[in-house]
Amino acid sequence: MLGGNEDHLIYRGVFRRGLFPFLRCGKNTNYGVFFPMPAHADKNRLSVQKLREEILRAAPGLAAAEELFDALHDVVFCVKDRRRRYVAANDAFIKAVGLRTRAEILGRTARQVFPVHLAANYEQQDELVFSKGVTVRDRLEMATRRDGSIGWFVSQKVPVRDAEGRIVALTGISRDLATPAAKGEALSPVGEALDALHRDFSGAVRIGDLAQKTGLSWSQFQRRVSAMTGLTPRQLLTKARIEAAVEALRGTDASLGDIAVDCGFYDQAAFSRQFRAFTGLSPGEYRRAFRSTSLAGARPRSG
Repeated sequence: MLGGNEDHLIYRGVFRRGLFPFLRCGKNTNYGVFFPMPAHADKNRLSVQKLREEILRAAPGLAAAEELFDALHDVVFCVKDRRRRYVAANDAFIKAVGLRTRAEILGRTARQVFPVHLAANYEQQDELVFSKGVTVRDRLEMATRRDGSIGWFVSQKVPVRDAEGRIVALTGISRDLATPAAKGEALSPVGEALDALHRDFSGAVRIGDLAQKTGLSWSQFQRRVSAMTGLTPRQLLTKARIEAAVEALRGTDASLGDIAVDCGFYDQAAFSRQFRAFTGLSPGEYRRAFRSTSLAGARPRSG
């Protein structure tokens, strides 16, 4: 799910004793304890509110996303600043961490609202997003639900960039698989297979080999992955390759042939065919359109 790694001295001793500093726990939450707010909380919240407004101005679509995700109860959504503090979240996320209002989550980090063993995993993901601009795709992980129980989710995280291309925040979503943690052991091999698919997409990935490593038949593996992600394993592999190609087309001057090979396509023809099927444009057309739009956006406006 969605965490952060800012270290707050006020909670450090509590972590070492194995307690989890939920500031207000829901009725059914069995892993949190109440802690009073620090004295500087009001001042901190005002600064976070100001930062929230700045981030939402830099990426105006985030405010609309927050409002839209409020309508979904099985998907949690959040935005965090570079200090890993929450600056936006939907209602499902707020309820999952035992809070009541959006104002209560602003300025907090994962270690202040999640059990430490879950928060540590979220922190590792956040570091990849902020330090390397990595996009986290289809990550299987445990997280808390609205009723305080622990379950399995499939998560995505992407960096949020301003007009100059600087990473100013990250945003993420996690979809509830409706699988209790106690019954989720069978999902772990599938999660490892998905990680391998996203990590090794540029090579000769064989879906049958991934299925074999999970202990499932090819058809069982395909059904399990489709239920988790909404896509077949082959579609996920193509999606990962297309996304990598998009980044290369935008950010490099590499030839289309080199991009095809680097992203795992059989050859340039296969690359062009699949890219057009996903985007409606050939790779060359996409690159020209992106650069034309970028140049137009960079020109000073008169008036």
